[in-house]
Amino acid sequence: MDYKFCVKIFIYLCGFFALFLAPLAALAPLPVEGQGCAGGKCGITTTLTPNSGPTGTAVTILIESGTYPLDGNYEIWFSKSPTMQGNSDPTAIKLATGWNERLKQSMSLSLSVPPACAGTNYFHYIKAGRATQMINFSFTVTPGLVCKEDKVKPRSTADLTGTGFSPSDTILFYVDGDPLDLPVQSDAIGSFTAALPVPDLMAGTHVIKATGKKLYNQEATLRIKVVPYIVIEPAIPLVGKTATVSGYGFAPSSEVSIKYDQAVVTSSPSSDKTGRFVYNFTVPETTAGTHTLVATDKSGNVAQWELPVENNPPSTPAVISPTTDRFGVFGGQPVTFTWMAAKDDSGIVLYTVEVADNLNFFPLMAGMRRSGLTEPTVTMNIEPGTYYWRVQAVDPSGNKSKWALSPYAFQVGLISLWAIAGVSLVLIIIFIFLLRAFIQRIRGYYY
Repeated sequence: MDYKFCVKIFIYLCGFFALFLAPLAALAPLPVEGQGCAGGKCGITTTLTPNSGPTGTAVTILIESGTYPLDGNYEIWFSKSPTMQGNSDPTAIKLATGWNERLKQSMSLSLSVPPACAGTNYFHYIKAGRATQMINFSFTVTPGLVCKEDKVKPRSTADLTGTGFSPSDTILFYVDGDPLDLPVQSDAIGSFTAALPVPDLMAGTHVIKATGKKLYNQEATLRIKVVPYIVIEPAIPLVGKTATVSGYGFAPSSEVSIKYDQAVVTSSPSSDKTGRFVYNFTVPETTAGTHTLVATDKSGNVAQWELPVENNPPSTPAVISPTTDRFGVFGGQPVTFTWMAAKDDSGIVLYTVEVADNLNFFPLMAGMRRSGLTEPTVTMNIEPGTYYWRVQAVDPSGNKSKWALSPYAFQVGLISLWAIAGVSLVLIIIFIFLLRAFIQRIRGYYY
């Protein structure tokens, strides 16, 4: 066989196989490491912004792959291990999945850092089913501390959440640099929750710091705003009695004005160096319901307390007399009404008595109602007639008992003075006419 002919055949075959294999090579590229593209080789550049911060930090992943295609399905993972140890890494968390169009050579993706232990962690870009083509991005997790409440009150609790600490570590707390004894342990991924008792702090911004025994020169810092508040004892005070108002979180060594429904009820107490004060005041007379107590210091810090005044009515008094009594024969008579005293939590009871000629007690004649009575008895001048009476107890808060109604009517006199006067006038007129007639007859007899 001709040697030149054989060479031509060999060249043609090589060209044929080259044309056939080239597309396959493009469709099934070698791993990054196999191409020598790791670490920025082959034009691949990767950026993670930012590359450190607490969990929850928003990051952006940017990949510029050069000749290395990013097309097809992909997954984004996060773990403590740079290799993720296959699928057996207990710290591995799948964050996202997606798909890139064919021959795409760049992509950008925004994610949030999931809960993780302090230190170096990794984002992993993996083409689906091709773990050997993993691209890693290192991220340094730092301790983070957040509070559920925007504002806290002294002697309350601040609900804290910590992330990015050492796993299974003892957490140490400091408030304005002072250590706070609060036994809290982080979990396996360096997270914890804590109900931190807020000490007696003055109003304003304060600093809480948290660190772990296993952490070195790392801590999470949180600024909290302390607002003042007041509390009243007893919770439901009695009108006319003494109540105690305690205030916390006010400006230190400051006069505090206290108002009850916009009326100043005390002289100005002063807070101590921690912004605390205690003061006693007498609850003013008022109707039952909810009232507002407001405390204001010289720095403008304000706290208020909705104050429900007791709303228990007094017991219903029991009527004693009169019942079926009759008073006098002629004209109006003084009638004394008596009843059993009512009882009330405040110890102070006033009474209202009504007398009427009907059981509806409407309309009432003038002078037939007495109120504000301090004793369980009252005397009233009653004109002749048949009457009913009732009594009601009222406490200083305006709470009223049920009406106590006398079940029997009583009577005053048989004939009123006006009736007697009218009859007397008629008799006098008749007598005058008779006397006149008698005189006229006598004169006729003699003349």
